[in-house]
Amino acid sequence: MKHRFCPLLPREPLTPPVLVLAAHPDDEVIGAGGMLAWHARQGHAVHVVHCTDGAKGDPGAREDDICAVRRREGKEALARLGIGEAEHWDMPDGELPEHLDDLTRRLRALFAKVQPRVLYSFWCGEAHRDHRAVARATVAASDALADDCRCLLYGVNHVVPGGTLFDTTDVYPLKYKALQAYASQNVYIDLPGMSEHRDRANTVNLDIGGVLYGELFVDLPKADLVRASKAGEALQAIVMKDEA
Repeated sequence: MKHRFCPLLPREPLTPPVLVLAAHPDDEVIGAGGMLAWHARQGHAVHVVHCTDGAKGDPGAREDDICAVRRREGKEALARLGIGEAEHWDMPDGELPEHLDDLTRRLRALFAKVQPRVLYSFWCGEAHRDHRAVARATVAASDALADDCRCLLYGVNHVVPGGTLFDTTDVYPLKYKALQAYASQNVYIDLPGMSEHRDRANTVNLDIGGVLYGELFVDLPKADLVRASKAGEALQAIVMKDEA
């Protein structure tokens, strides 16, 4: 029986175009903000899509127009990472599973158009139903991805079960500042503080001086997406006692 520590891999083999999928404004910064800042520093073309309008992001009704606020915050957050404004699909927040066919159709067209060499999307083991819907639609539409596309699947609600670790120490301050841009969300949850603990904890098994922050991804070729998704969903259902 061998060790199964997540390898710390170099970032340099990741080449553009880069496509990033988020269910809501802030998901992509929580899950992959450090790597997105790194891509921006390399001058890579990075295309971000926010699938929903983020309308459910203000349960206390503190804002007059939470959708407009989150769009504005999202633009500022990405700018702090060095990335242009996201593409907004404005699908209904909290209801992506009910629009799975439309979401899959849109993703298939997007994949064919962008032809990403690197795709950031959700791992299937997420808690939020919208996140899982994006993960499932990504797999369903993956026939439109190039065979050499590298799929880096991130977690927001749950840390992914294993995969590839990238050192993001040099860009972590940019991620922290980007998460600070989401003032409407930080009223309810401390996104910068949460990410600081998580990204620091990702390096727990490393004994490499200077590596203080890392982002962890399920790192798959297109060919393994379907098999990994089926296995991951089945395991998560057992672990979360949601086998029904």
